[in-house]
Amino acid sequence: MQRKLLMVILIAAVLVTTVYPSVSVKADSSNAQKVINELGIMNTDKGSSNAQSANVSRAEFAQMLINLSAKKDYVTAKTNVSLFGDVKKTYWAAGYIQAAVEAGYMSGYINGSFKPSSAVTLKQAVYGVIKLLGYTDGDFTGNVYTGMMNLYTTKNLNENISKTTNQSLTRNDCINLFYNILTGTTKEGKVYGETLGYKVDTNGEINYLTLVNSSMKGPVVVKDNWKEKIPFALAQAKYYKDGKASSLTAIDQYDVLYYSTKLKTVWAYDNKITGTIQSVGTETLSPDQVTIAGTQYTLSTVEAKEQFAAGGSFGKGDVVTLLLGKDNTVVYALSVNELNVSLTGIILSTGNHTAADADGNYKYTAYMTVVDAGGSTFEQDYDDTKVSFMAGQLVSITYTDGISTVEICKSANTLLTDLTFSADGLTLGNYELAADVKILDYSNGAYVALYPSRLGGTLLGTGGVIYYELNASNEITELILNNASGDLYQYGIYLGVTGSNSSGITSQYILNGKTSAATSTKVLSDSTGPVGLMLNGTVISSALKLQSTSVKAAGTTYIQDSSMKYLLSDNVQVYFYDGINYTQATLSQVSDLTRYKLTAYYDKTTALGGRVRVIIAQKTN
Repeated sequence: MQRKLLMVILIAAVLVTTVYPSVSVKADSSNAQKVINELGIMNTDKGSSNAQSANVSRAEFAQMLINLSAKKDYVTAKTNVSLFGDVKKTYWAAGYIQAAVEAGYMSGYINGSFKPSSAVTLKQAVYGVIKLLGYTDGDFTGNVYTGMMNLYTTKNLNENISKTTNQSLTRNDCINLFYNILTGTTKEGKVYGETLGYKVDTNGEINYLTLVNSSMKGPVVVKDNWKEKIPFALAQAKYYKDGKASSLTAIDQYDVLYYSTKLKTVWAYDNKITGTIQSVGTETLSPDQVTIAGTQYTLSTVEAKEQFAAGGSFGKGDVVTLLLGKDNTVVYALSVNELNVSLTGIILSTGNHTAADADGNYKYTAYMTVVDAGGSTFEQDYDDTKVSFMAGQLVSITYTDGISTVEICKSANTLLTDLTFSADGLTLGNYELAADVKILDYSNGAYVALYPSRLGGTLLGTGGVIYYELNASNEITELILNNASGDLYQYGIYLGVTGSNSSGITSQYILNGKTSAATSTKVLSDSTGPVGLMLNGTVISSALKLQSTSVKAAGTTYIQDSSMKYLLSDNVQVYFYDGINYTQATLSQVSDLTRYKLTAYYDKTTALGGRVRVIIAQKTN
């Protein structure tokens, strides 16, 4: 971190009398937490509490120091000696305590004890980390602890730590201390984190995403002898699947994996696209792309390029399943003979087109565009002389031994009515949501993929669930909802009717600051003002009336009236209204409630999953 520059900015902010908030010189503690947790520095064999306010014991701190050192991969809990009367060789941290003491990072008490269960103090912790930076007792004159505490301050190792010398350190204190050490300099003037192989940016910080991406290897497809390709013990690794914390048991056949030996972490992705190949890149020997269902995908591995090259496994007209990696590029492809696929989704549209069959012959055929629970769209050909489909129908598409079957889901797998999501969105009624659950909100051709947290507290009424699937653990893996979030609408200002003809009633509105017009079969509202519109091109398929409340306080993520808080939509629309015209603004521009009267418009209360969609600001009288 460029501390000198930031200090100059801080001084300038104090000297100049403005209404802006003062500048902070502290590093981003949330980034520090992510970096330290990802590196596993806080992990102990005891299985420490995750509570940030929990005190760290001297035994835990000994292992954390080893985790922060170059000795990390060479020390275990086992030892053949009992160094202290209260640390037997069978003690869970005996080996780490022995290593920390022998390295000079920690020491015991004069009575021959170590007091492993006592909370580590700031003074004891500073002694250990200063030793990590290469300093010895001989580098300090007078009281060694005093000298080390002075160095701790002058090196800015105290950022985001407010404890005094003899106070106990919490997990949060240790996270900040360890991060400050990683970005601090050693006795020789080198950045300590870089001596361990971690990259520090020009601002003197370890960027979490850079840390992860720089050490990530792969991809590895889960098939055959895939475990042999991961160069560390899988039982001790940390797992993420589709961006969420997971476990080894959640890894499925044909998942795409990435791994970091340094972080002992595996990232798994289950992102599959099934459909008919419409075209392959122009380079026949080493194609770089393939098109399925109107979407072009990049071939990112040599193996994938070989599969689609001239003389390879697949060509135009073949039905394949693409295995996509972390960047949505194609890692590998499977024939429908290798992977029998069953997909369920909602038809967005139907039509006719010319397509090549498996023999390369062109035919004119009907097709449908379908969206699944993950928000992925794909095209599927079908014989319209035998069956008829229309937009909005729920269908199941099954590929068995290379042959596709499309069927209408006559009876959708609906859950019991009036179900409520838990506050964190991780359960629905009595059902838990799987870690890799896919959720789609759909209505009238509009759809949006959602994270579970977005639905926290949302109550689903009768017909709120269109479709769901359960895994072997009775967890919901796929969920298609009927307009549960309100996020399908576009929110803005309804300006009124401008005309009507045989095609419908034309209404004018403002969305994202731009005035446009669209048609509907009826007048949207008797009055102008904030509204939610569901648009299909230039046709309004649905309009949503919003509720209003006066704003007594406004934050960056919420507003509050006299009794309740309301969360803001990620795309909340803010307008200044002078009685005639609406001018787009930002909330920060109108947040001074002594100058502006604010009225918030919401679709549902926050407790039911609603959000504030529009805020109107007017001058106070």
